[in-house]
Amino acid sequence: MKTHWLVLAATAAAASGCYSVESPPLSGVGSFRVEVQRLSTVNDDNTLQPLPVVPACLKRYNGTLEQVPQEVRGTPDCRYAIPPGQVEMQVNVTALGKSGEPFDFNGPVSFKMDPGDLAGNYSYAWVMLNKGTGLGKLRANHLYGEVRVLVADEPVKLLYTNGTVAGDTSLLPEEPKSRTYASSSSQPLFFQEPTLAAIQTPQGFDNRTSPFVNQFVTIGRTPESGGALKRDCPGINDDQDVTLLVTGTDPSGFFVTDITACPVSENTTSAAGVRVPEPTGLLPGTFGSMFVYNYSFPEGLYPGDLLWTLAGSIQEFTSTTQLTFPSWTVREHVRLRPQEEWDVHLKKNPPVEINLRHCFLDDVLEPFITDVLCGYNNKNLKMESLESGLVKLRQVRFPKVFKSCDFNGDANVPSFCQTKDSAGNWIWGNCDTSNPSVDPDAAERQCNADCTTGSGEFTHTVCAERTQYTGFGQFVVEMAGPGPREAGLDGTLPKRAQAVTLSGSTSGKTPEGYAPGTELSVWCEQDAYVRFGATTVTASNTDELLPARQRKDLIVRQDEGHVAFLAQQSTEGQKPEPRCLVSANTHTRLLLTTRDAVPDLQVDCDEGDTNAERARQCRFIHGATFDVVGHLRQVQAARPRWMVMPRDAGDLCCHPGAGLECPKPILPCE
Repeated sequence: MKTHWLVLAATAAAASGCYSVESPPLSGVGSFRVEVQRLSTVNDDNTLQPLPVVPACLKRYNGTLEQVPQEVRGTPDCRYAIPPGQVEMQVNVTALGKSGEPFDFNGPVSFKMDPGDLAGNYSYAWVMLNKGTGLGKLRANHLYGEVRVLVADEPVKLLYTNGTVAGDTSLLPEEPKSRTYASSSSQPLFFQEPTLAAIQTPQGFDNRTSPFVNQFVTIGRTPESGGALKRDCPGINDDQDVTLLVTGTDPSGFFVTDITACPVSENTTSAAGVRVPEPTGLLPGTFGSMFVYNYSFPEGLYPGDLLWTLAGSIQEFTSTTQLTFPSWTVREHVRLRPQEEWDVHLKKNPPVEINLRHCFLDDVLEPFITDVLCGYNNKNLKMESLESGLVKLRQVRFPKVFKSCDFNGDANVPSFCQTKDSAGNWIWGNCDTSNPSVDPDAAERQCNADCTTGSGEFTHTVCAERTQYTGFGQFVVEMAGPGPREAGLDGTLPKRAQAVTLSGSTSGKTPEGYAPGTELSVWCEQDAYVRFGATTVTASNTDELLPARQRKDLIVRQDEGHVAFLAQQSTEGQKPEPRCLVSANTHTRLLLTTRDAVPDLQVDCDEGDTNAERARQCRFIHGATFDVVGHLRQVQAARPRWMVMPRDAGDLCCHPGAGLECPKPILPCE
């Protein structure tokens, strides 16, 4: 019986006619082989040079890029440095059939980057394949992390400005009749992981925007995600974890600084337009600070906390770079420590004192019109390197006058710009470069310019425009003028002061005279008689005696533009020879806001107030100078363009005027 069934099964199988059928071959392009063969940075003059690698890799190969083998560049152990501008890549593309074999494909294919953006004109956005192969060049920027070049059989992505196509469309390929939309990517190219400094350092010499605007970035790593990100600086041999410090919070977000950011060499080529190089050869800041716009108070974060990571989209607000739609991971909640240790990390990040050199003033005797506005020049990378970081102002004066220039009552006052009048003289005027013959806002503009810069009726007066203060809480303060630091002045521009060597037997005077109305500061290293006069002025022992190291401020009167000195005592044999220094106040100003930090400090006040206590406090404000710590912010449309934002009353201290006190709640400076 069993044998019978086996025979029947075999007979049925044979009768069924089972056989194998081969599928027809797949046809058409299915993918591409994408090989990046060469990477170069694109210089401003459109020349190319090899793309650098991170310092840690250079150190392994004797510090020179030439000794780094080509095959290790762009690998996880030898990443490319984040480029400050465009990168050109030579890309070899091979079309592959749907079965993976080389395919005879003719037509244009387009490039994309992940992450990153295509750069340059449309000719760098595509390559023509002929008989399945093509060698093209693409240009890209915003490259960081794990980068891939994508090739797709699809149209080139067009760029738009104000709703219209931008760029030279004649450089686009002729569109084929059909597209397959097949795509592939290259093997990864490893670039430096982003840091706060890398995403903020400007491309070129314009401080108004970040090169990574509209990019979503993640900065730092948690230990469980492959280990913390390590500091990697040229010439510095350490292995620190990148340390992100929360330096302040406000109702809409918080400020963070990478306290391990690398020092940045200052570019002093002619293209940079640097007025006075930094003595250290380094910029005063590192570009390593940023405001994180959280849309609300960052619950659970306090100044002094440390973060492992920070992520979000890069945006510009008033030309200050900020991170929006943020997320972060906390490394340490500092307030879990004893209270006396809450500032343990903040102490590692002392504020940088802003000086006249940072403001981009020339180190010359003669002033220029823009000297009154700290950081007015948009090429100023000294201030940009400090943006959103903690800075310090030393001995600034608050306004004595608040003037409303809103004559038409529209709650708006026009700005002003450096321009020339019909005679070729520099003036503050209309920002409209077309120079319209009729300026309907001329009166308001002139009022704003005079008040803000201390001109016209406000000469030698610190004045703040009230509309700006009412609307935004911002007001002008005046920095210390040039001169010896010991005198409470700014010594970073030594040529702004005229030095006269003191003698006890012979009168000496300033070589150059000052125009009437100039505010001077006079200071001597030794007791000296001083006299003001014309070019032939001499000092004698019957003139005013200026005690050593006591500053005298005055306004130059007609025919008194030279200053002569005679030492009270003999100076024979003294080394170095004692001097007197004379300098003209530049009246350099920037913005301050104290409304949120110190709401009880009423800076828009009146010494004649009928309330005796308010009048008294106002006299204290007007008579004092202040040291201020705060975060630095750029406000491009404002005048001045840079503003300091203290965090609370503890960020301000006071040097009271003679016979006066500090205004409440400000404490005296130690």
